[in-house]
This record gives sequence, C-alpha cells and structure tokens, in this order.
Amino acid sequence: MKPLIRLARPFDIPKLRGLDRWPKEPIWQHKIAGGEVIVLELASEVIGLIRYEVLWTTVPFMGLIIIEEAHRGKGYSNLLLEFLKQHLREQGYLALLSSSQTDELGPQNWHRHMGFKSNGIIENIADDDVGEIVYRMML
Repeated sequence: MKPLIRLARPFDIPKLRGLDRWPKEPIWQHKIAGGEVIVLELASEVIGLIRYEVLWTTVPFMGLIIIEEAHRGKGYSNLLLEFLKQHLREQGYLALLSSSQTDELGPQNWHRHMGFKSNGIIENIADDDVGEIVYRMML
C-alpha cells in the first residue's frame, strides 16, 4: 500500500492532536491555514506528520516529525522530509533548520542520517542542564 503525503486540512485536527498534543486547537488551525503541517496517510488514516515554523519570517524550522510507533522503520520519515523540502523549495527557501536535545541520541542519529549538519548547541535550554543541538540542511 502506497502512502499519501499532503498538506494537512482542518478535518485532520483530531488525528493531529493524537500524534502531537502540544498545539492548541487555534494553533492547529493557524498552522494548517499557513501550510505548515504535512501529513502522511496510509489506507486513508493519518499515521505521521511534520509541523514547521518560519523563524524570523525567513528561516523554516522543523518543530516536529513523528510517525506512529507501529509504522516506524519503514522509511516514512524520509518521505515526509522529502515532501517538506520540495514544499519549501517551491516557496523560495534555501535551508531548513531543526534541533534535538543533547540527551536524545536517537533523534541526533536521525538528523545526521537524513543529511542535517550540526550548527551548534544552545546550552541549558531545558531542565537539568539539557542543551539543544541545532541542525541545518540546505534545500
């Protein structure tokens, strides 16, 4: 079965909230209206998403990429990332930023595997002196 990747629509919000509980309803609506949420469907069911922001009105930042646990390890995050990169290129962006915490080895490995390059560390940004590694990928 081939996955479908598309921009999110308002009717996706209940499923999006199941994958990512942080944004409140108005934020989901705003991000969807701005084309800042991409979903991955399998058998007409949303099983993954990317949400991003545009920092300083000039630099896209991938805030989250998530695939339902049962569907991980099948290359779906790569498909989502490729869709996002093309979407951003079409809007004239040149690079994509992302980050992971300094104590998250899995996400650090994922970023490097996908082709992101480390761009530095923001120290002590989270509790317990945890820092944030910032990554950059040219589009």
